[in-house]
Amino acid sequence: MSAGLDEERDERLAVAAAKGDRSAFDALVTRHRRAVYRLCWSATGNPADADDAAQETFVRVYRSLPSYDPARPFGPWLRKIAWNCGLSVRRDGNAGVPRVSGSDAPEAVDPAPGPEESAEGNEERRRVADAMAGLPADLRAVMVLRAVEGLSYAEIASAAGIPAGTVMSRLSRARERLLAALAAGSEGGS
Repeated sequence: MSAGLDEERDERLAVAAAKGDRSAFDALVTRHRRAVYRLCWSATGNPADADDAAQETFVRVYRSLPSYDPARPFGPWLRKIAWNCGLSVRRDGNAGVPRVSGSDAPEAVDPAPGPEESAEGNEERRRVADAMAGLPADLRAVMVLRAVEGLSYAEIASAAGIPAGTVMSRLSRARERLLAALAAGSEGGS
Protein backbone atom coordinates (compact mmCIF):
# COMPACT_ATOMS: atom_id res chain seq x y z
CA MET A 1 0.00 0.00 0.00
CA SER A 2 1.40 3.42 -0.89
CA ALA A 3 1.96 6.19 1.62
CA GLY A 4 -0.83 8.26 0.08
CA LEU A 5 -3.33 5.44 0.48
CA ASP A 6 -2.16 4.89 4.06
CA GLU A 7 -2.74 8.57 4.82
CA GLU A 8 -6.20 8.48 3.27
CA ARG A 9 -7.00 5.37 5.30
CA ASP A 10 -5.81 7.12 8.49
CA GLU A 11 -8.05 10.09 7.81
CA ARG A 12 -11.06 7.81 7.16
CA LEU A 13 -10.36 5.85 10.35
CA ALA A 14 -9.99 9.08 12.34
CA VAL A 15 -13.33 10.39 11.07
CA ALA A 16 -15.01 7.09 11.93
CA ALA A 17 -13.37 7.01 15.37
CA ALA A 18 -14.53 10.58 16.03
CA LYS A 19 -18.08 9.37 15.38
CA GLY A 20 -17.66 6.66 18.02
CA ASP A 21 -16.38 3.70 15.97
CA ARG A 22 -14.17 1.95 18.53
CA SER A 23 -12.76 -0.52 15.97
CA ALA A 24 -11.58 2.41 13.82
CA PHE A 25 -9.73 3.87 16.80
CA ASP A 26 -8.25 0.46 17.62
CA ALA A 27 -7.02 0.22 14.03
CA LEU A 28 -5.31 3.61 14.34
CA VAL A 29 -3.63 2.53 17.56
CA THR A 30 -2.46 -0.73 15.99
CA ARG A 31 -1.12 1.06 12.90
CA HIS A 32 0.78 3.74 14.84
CA ARG A 33 1.72 2.32 18.25
CA ARG A 34 5.32 1.41 17.38
CA ALA A 35 6.02 4.78 15.76
CA VAL A 36 4.41 6.62 18.70
CA TYR A 37 6.50 4.63 21.18
CA ARG A 38 9.73 5.38 19.28
CA LEU A 39 8.91 9.07 19.19
CA CYS A 40 8.02 9.11 22.90
CA TRP A 41 11.26 7.27 23.67
CA SER A 42 13.10 9.94 21.68
CA ALA A 43 11.54 12.64 23.84
CA THR A 44 11.98 10.89 27.19
CA GLY A 45 15.07 8.72 26.79
CA ASN A 46 13.51 6.21 29.16
CA PRO A 47 11.47 3.11 28.25
CA ALA A 48 9.05 3.33 31.20
CA ASP A 49 8.38 7.01 30.53
CA ALA A 50 8.04 6.28 26.81
CA ASP A 51 5.33 3.71 27.66
CA ASP A 52 3.51 6.28 29.79
CA ALA A 53 3.82 8.97 27.13
CA ALA A 54 2.62 6.63 24.38
CA GLN A 55 -0.45 5.68 26.41
CA GLU A 56 -1.12 9.34 27.17
CA THR A 57 -0.73 10.12 23.46
CA PHE A 58 -3.56 7.76 22.51
CA VAL A 59 -5.76 9.05 25.34
CA ARG A 60 -5.26 12.61 24.08
CA VAL A 61 -5.82 11.56 20.48
CA TYR A 62 -9.09 9.85 21.43
CA ARG A 63 -10.29 12.93 23.34
CA SER A 64 -9.20 15.26 20.53
CA LEU A 65 -10.67 13.33 17.60
CA PRO A 66 -13.85 15.45 17.51
CA SER A 67 -11.68 18.49 16.75
CA TYR A 68 -9.43 16.68 14.22
CA ASP A 69 -9.60 18.24 10.73
CA PRO A 70 -9.70 15.36 8.19
CA ALA A 71 -8.57 17.76 5.47
CA ARG A 72 -5.15 17.69 7.16
CA PRO A 73 -2.93 14.59 7.33
CA PHE A 74 -3.45 12.45 10.41
CA GLY A 75 0.19 11.35 10.84
CA PRO A 76 1.74 14.76 11.57
CA TRP A 77 -1.15 15.59 13.93
CA LEU A 78 -0.57 12.34 15.83
CA ARG A 79 3.22 12.82 15.94
CA LYS A 80 2.84 16.33 17.32
CA ILE A 81 0.65 15.00 20.15
CA ALA A 82 3.13 12.16 20.81
CA TRP A 83 6.09 14.54 20.91
CA ASN A 84 4.30 16.88 23.32
CA CYS A 85 3.30 13.96 25.55
CA GLY A 86 6.88 12.74 25.62
CA LEU A 87 8.18 16.17 26.56
CA SER A 88 5.46 16.53 29.20
CA VAL A 89 6.34 13.20 30.82
CA ARG A 90 10.04 14.11 30.78
CA ARG A 91 9.34 17.49 32.41
CA ASP A 92 7.05 15.97 35.01
CA GLY A 93 9.77 14.54 37.13
CA ASN A 94 12.32 12.18 35.75
CA ALA A 95 15.35 14.41 36.11
CA GLY A 96 17.12 11.71 38.11
CA VAL A 97 16.05 8.80 35.92
CA PRO A 98 18.97 7.04 34.26
CA ARG A 99 19.26 7.11 30.49
CA VAL A 100 18.55 3.97 28.53
CA SER A 101 21.17 1.56 27.37
CA GLY A 102 21.22 0.10 23.90
CA SER A 103 19.30 -2.96 25.05
CA ASP A 104 16.36 -0.75 26.12
CA ALA A 105 16.37 1.44 23.02
CA PRO A 106 13.63 0.86 20.46
CA GLU A 107 14.71 -1.11 17.46
CA ALA A 108 15.14 0.72 14.17
CA VAL A 109 14.51 -2.55 12.34
CA ASP A 110 12.32 -5.59 12.87
CA PRO A 111 13.19 -6.89 16.36
CA ALA A 112 12.91 -10.54 15.27
CA PRO A 113 16.36 -11.33 13.87
CA GLY A 114 16.75 -14.02 11.25
CA PRO A 115 18.98 -17.02 11.85
CA GLU A 116 21.65 -15.61 9.56
CA GLU A 117 22.23 -12.59 11.79
CA SER A 118 25.75 -12.69 13.18
CA ALA A 119 27.06 -11.73 16.62
CA GLU A 120 28.98 -8.92 14.93
CA GLY A 121 25.73 -7.44 13.56
CA ASN A 122 24.16 -7.60 17.03
CA GLU A 123 27.15 -5.81 18.51
CA GLU A 124 27.00 -3.09 15.86
CA ARG A 125 23.28 -2.51 16.48
CA ARG A 126 23.95 -2.30 20.22
CA ARG A 127 26.70 0.27 19.63
CA VAL A 128 24.42 2.39 17.42
CA ALA A 129 21.57 2.15 19.96
CA ASP A 130 23.94 3.17 22.78
CA ALA A 131 25.17 6.12 20.73
CA MET A 132 21.56 7.16 19.97
CA ALA A 133 20.64 6.88 23.66
CA GLY A 134 23.54 9.19 24.49
CA LEU A 135 22.18 12.01 22.33
CA PRO A 136 20.27 14.88 23.93
CA ALA A 137 16.51 14.46 23.46
CA ASP A 138 16.18 17.23 20.84
CA LEU A 139 18.87 15.67 18.63
CA ARG A 140 17.70 12.10 19.24
CA ALA A 141 14.15 13.02 18.26
CA VAL A 142 15.01 14.50 14.88
CA MET A 143 17.32 11.57 14.15
CA VAL A 144 14.62 9.01 14.98
CA LEU A 145 12.02 10.90 12.94
CA ARG A 146 14.37 11.04 9.94
CA ALA A 147 16.28 7.75 10.09
CA VAL A 148 13.68 5.45 11.61
CA GLU A 149 10.36 7.00 10.64
CA GLY A 150 11.60 8.33 7.28
CA LEU A 151 9.93 11.72 7.64
CA SER A 152 10.80 14.70 5.47
CA TYR A 153 12.32 17.82 7.01
CA ALA A 154 8.94 19.57 6.75
CA GLU A 155 7.19 16.67 8.52
CA ILE A 156 9.81 16.65 11.27
CA ALA A 157 9.45 20.41 11.67
CA SER A 158 5.70 20.01 12.02
CA ALA A 159 5.95 17.13 14.52
CA ALA A 160 8.60 18.83 16.67
CA GLY A 161 7.18 22.35 16.33
CA ILE A 162 10.46 23.81 15.06
CA PRO A 163 11.53 25.49 11.80
CA ALA A 164 12.87 23.29 8.98
CA GLY A 165 16.25 25.03 9.26
CA THR A 166 16.47 23.95 12.89
CA VAL A 167 15.65 20.39 11.83
CA MET A 168 18.57 20.45 9.39
CA SER A 169 21.03 21.85 11.94
CA ARG A 170 19.92 19.37 14.62
CA LEU A 171 20.25 16.47 12.20
CA SER A 172 23.73 17.63 11.29
CA ARG A 173 24.75 17.88 14.97
CA ALA A 174 23.14 14.51 15.73
CA ARG A 175 25.05 12.82 12.90
CA GLU A 176 28.32 14.40 14.03
CA ARG A 177 27.80 13.23 17.62
CA LEU A 178 26.76 9.74 16.53
CA LEU A 179 29.82 9.37 14.31
CA ALA A 180 32.08 10.66 17.10
CA ALA A 181 30.52 8.28 19.65
CA LEU A 182 30.83 5.33 17.27
CA ALA A 183 34.43 6.23 16.44
CA ALA A 184 35.28 6.56 20.14
CA GLY A 185 33.63 3.22 20.82
CA SER A 186 35.64 1.59 18.04
CA GLU A 187 38.91 2.97 19.40
CA GLY A 188 38.06 1.94 22.95
CA GLY A 189 36.94 -1.54 21.93
CA SER A 190 39.94 -2.39 19.74
